[in-house]
Amino acid sequence: MHNLSGVAAAGRFLWTASDEGRTIECLEPDGDGYRLRQQHKLNRQFPNLPDEREDHDDKPAEMDIESLAVCNGTLWICGSHCKVRWKTKEDREKERTQQRFRPRPEFNKRASRHLLGKVALKDEGGGLQDGGDHLPFKEKGSLRRALKENRFLKPFVGLPSKENGLDTEGFTTRDGKRLFFGLRGPLVDSFAVVVELEVTGGLKLADRQMVMHFLDLKGLAVRDLAQSGEEILVLAGPVSDAGTPFRLYRWQPLRSRDAQSPAECHHWPLDPEHGTGRGEKPEAICRLDHQGRSGLIVLYDKPNPWRIEGTGYTADWIPLA
Repeated sequence: MHNLSGVAAAGRFLWTASDEGRTIECLEPDGDGYRLRQQHKLNRQFPNLPDEREDHDDKPAEMDIESLAVCNGTLWICGSHCKVRWKTKEDREKERTQQRFRPRPEFNKRASRHLLGKVALKDEGGGLQDGGDHLPFKEKGSLRRALKENRFLKPFVGLPSKENGLDTEGFTTRDGKRLFFGLRGPLVDSFAVVVELEVTGGLKLADRQMVMHFLDLKGLAVRDLAQSGEEILVLAGPVSDAGTPFRLYRWQPLRSRDAQSPAECHHWPLDPEHGTGRGEKPEAICRLDHQGRSGLIVLYDKPNPWRIEGTGYTADWIPLA
């Protein structure tokens, strides 16, 4: 619960994912909230999922799932597709406890981060059909290869996440054919980037040129996307691990080579106690109506301690006009 990174609504159910695991979870309504209905292992849904291990661990490494979306009875699952600097167990423990450690020059090139897959839902959105489709994890036909061949993104593909390297943190689709990928990195000339691609067949990138959307988010990058009717809600935050600022925008996608200016509709105030970046950070959003009102659920990275009690997690709900 400390590292929830994706959320999507399917009817009366919620689906969540963690960026430090290899599972997704279905939650069902319980009073005014939700409770765990079932946990699903991603290597069961996608048998070809790379089984990578680090530091002689006895379990596969995390997949870095960053975004979920539901469209037309299908659950979409998108990983970060990024590189990160190599960290040992000791480095990760020091990072978790906010101790100093020295950055390493080596990169982690884990292929399991490159998942873009979809699974058909059943049971009114509360279950998954067996199996699923996914793009190749490497080389021809993969999302990372397509992004690498773009002239704007190519210079950044070899850089690590949080250092303006390629990092896919947001995903949404309205029709299951036009896919939108929000990038935490890179910023291009200080503009955030959303990549629009089309898919055909089961799940294959269409042989069409990708559309590059450049968004003026006041120097911030995309941290998540969520469909809201014909609009897309854009969660914006820093490329780096800085704690602020974070803002929410409404965006109507246009086919334009010029930068677009989404309308800001919410912002998170600076936490005076954790203004140095140690506070919680908005990480995942999805449309979720509550008590007849239109709104948005928000999950956080490094949530404040009061949000977690036992196995319970208190999310935020933001009304939308």
